Amino acid sequence: MQIPILNATSYQKSMLGGRTQPCLFFCEDDDGNNYGEYVVKLKAGMENRENGLMAELIASQLAIYLDVPTPYPAIINIDPLIAEIIPDQTLSRKIQESAGLNFGSQVITGGYETWPVGKAIPSSLKQVALEIFISDALIQNPDRRPDKPNILWKGDELFIIDHEMGFSFLYEILQSPNPWQMTSMRFLQNHLFYGSLKSQTINLSRFAGALESLAPDTLDVIVSNIPVEWRTQNVPKIIDHLGKILNHINQFIDEIRRILQ
Repeated sequence: MQIPILNATSYQKSMLGGRTQPCLFFCEDDDGNNYGEYVVKLKAGMENRENGLMAELIASQLAIYLDVPTPYPAIINIDPLIAEIIPDQTLSRKIQESAGLNFGSQVITGGYETWPVGKAIPSSLKQVALEIFISDALIQNPDRRPDKPNILWKGDELFIIDHEMGFSFLYEILQSPNPWQMTSMRFLQNHLFYGSLKSQTINLSRFAGALESLAPDTLDVIVSNIPVEWRTQNVPKIIDHLGKILNHINQFIDEIRRILQ
């Protein structure tokens, strides 16, 4: 998987909501080819800076490999001069402080909205909701809750966004020597879809098969796409976490089944 490295060429607007105050930019590659609009998470607005950028990029790549719907990621280079035309001084300063490489994702167009608070899962979306739940368990993401869904929705389509808080064990929140054992991890009971999936008939075979079909060098490819300046000492911890789960897929899937039974 090749992650494009693009240049932000034109600021469009600040996106509503989100602690990082993401912005919409037109972007192009070094040859001037237009790539369209990207939502850019400004590194100056991220609590965990390089760790947050890295978590976004690793989690979005994993989602794509596992066929969990998410906008395609990119690495967006910001020239600080682009901030000079922005009248909002606070935002202008934040963009200037975000000079260099930031995390971006393709804009999802066509009338999508944030998943409504309290909305029940329709039967047509039950399987994808289940697999979003499993993927959040995989990366230990506690940040997809009823009050903060981080999901774009339209009809029978969903896209997961905002993986900045993934791999929470890095912050000594959910540490475990055996990451495939999750029964005691209470964050999953606060997940957006937990209540609707609990005690329901579920099919875990497709996601388990997707995990099993990952090529042996998939994690190496994912790491190779991380810019050097984002590679903190936590990269080996994340790869170790994922590697342990991939070596215990059956146990991981059994834990999901127990949590939802």
